[in-house]
Amino acid sequence: MKLKTTRIAALICLIYGTQSWAADATTQANSAARQAQDAATQVEALKQALAQAQTAAAQAQEAAAQAQAAAVQAQASAVPAAGPANTSAANQSAVGTVTSNGYFRAGFGEAGKGGSMECFGVGYAKFRFGNECDAYARIGLHSPIYNQSNGAVWSAHASLLATAPYSDWGGNKISFAEMYTDVARWGDGPLKGASLWVGRRYYDRPDIYLLDYKYQQGDGDGGGIENVDTGWAGSKFSYALIRPRDGNNNGRTWLENLFKLSGLKAGPGAFTFNAGLTAGWKSDDTTMAQTDASGNTVLTTTPTKSTASGWYLSALYKHPVADWGNNTVGIQYGRGANANGNFGQVLQNATASDATFQIFSTAALDIPNSKWTALAAVVYRQDQYKYANNGDDKWFSAGLHPQYHFNDMFGLATDFGYQSYKPDSTGKTETLGKATVALTAAAGRSALARPEMRVFYTYARWNDAARNDRNNFMNQANGKTQSVDANATNGSSFGVQVESWW
Repeated sequence: MKLKTTRIAALICLIYGTQSWAADATTQANSAARQAQDAATQVEALKQALAQAQTAAAQAQEAAAQAQAAAVQAQASAVPAAGPANTSAANQSAVGTVTSNGYFRAGFGEAGKGGSMECFGVGYAKFRFGNECDAYARIGLHSPIYNQSNGAVWSAHASLLATAPYSDWGGNKISFAEMYTDVARWGDGPLKGASLWVGRRYYDRPDIYLLDYKYQQGDGDGGGIENVDTGWAGSKFSYALIRPRDGNNNGRTWLENLFKLSGLKAGPGAFTFNAGLTAGWKSDDTTMAQTDASGNTVLTTTPTKSTASGWYLSALYKHPVADWGNNTVGIQYGRGANANGNFGQVLQNATASDATFQIFSTAALDIPNSKWTALAAVVYRQDQYKYANNGDDKWFSAGLHPQYHFNDMFGLATDFGYQSYKPDSTGKTETLGKATVALTAAAGRSALARPEMRVFYTYARWNDAARNDRNNFMNQANGKTQSVDANATNGSSFGVQVESWW
């Protein structure tokens, strides 16, 4: 009986102890839950405090930027503008810093047979690498002038141009290639990114780099509007009214209406469409008073040359080539004054029935995970000219420019080209092949990395028809009556050159 009582007492103690332990555990769990909740509340409070601190910092940074901009504008507006006083000066201020862009090439070249370097080519353009016989520079300067109170930004642009043979750089005169003003940020909606411009400018001039051949070129004096958002597949519309210069001062006038729709997305690439409509007319015949040998006044009338109107259409498609680079293909056709492979330029001696057809492809490739880059181009042009008794002229040119890069600076460049040209005046097909090799040092490892320094050697071979064509520029190099290669069917040159753009 005593044993049972002891066991019962032990059992009661065990049950009581278990309940006490459970109660303690519950109390501890509740306490831990409260602590966890308190910790979560503190974390949330810290997050809110951090967000408020970030917002305050951003506001402070924006205020500092506004203060700095206000200081710059105040300082700029303290400088009086040149020229007549601006009657709306209270709503405007001078802004911005002069920036520059441009291009130049310079160096020296020698003909393999001695004397000044000769350039090789037939038709309308030559392969330029190791085959340029001149020093050339165009330096552009651009400056915002006024920041109007309505948000419009007015800017001035000018560029200086100089070119001369390598042997006569010091005797060259510098001229103004561009002088124009534009205004941007003046509109809303489709006009938000558009700009207005008036003046003299190099307008819309993409090229085939290997040939330095501009398949589109609207240079001249005029004005227009650029980059109006059409809302159609990312495309922009531009229009310009251009008056080209009468190259012979014969009292002739042309006005070109140039239309452009660019960046129209299609597939992996985008289209650019150009169109031109040119009106041409001439002044009355020129009459001059002259004195003959007897002292009598004689009126001499000189007929003004005829002037043709014209039009052209152009379609370009630029697309990626895998992840190697890009390629541009184009097809173009022009009539009358616009029967010119540099579409947008005026053929000043054209007749209304003259026509030009052109098709081309030009690519720039930077091959990934490779030390190779390449440029390539092919162009075919056919002209049907009636002026000066000319007829059906055909020109074909194809070239490849592979380059191996030892590292990010030094490389070995090669250039291969073939051209054929059949002028109707002779009826004979002129052909030429050209090859160049050069050691290069460039600012980067890409097909068009510039500046680039070169030490080059060029060799060319052509047929008898090219040799016998006295009208070919190759046979009248550097203003001389004949080049050193005029009576040969092959030639070479060597030299050093630097090419740069920015």
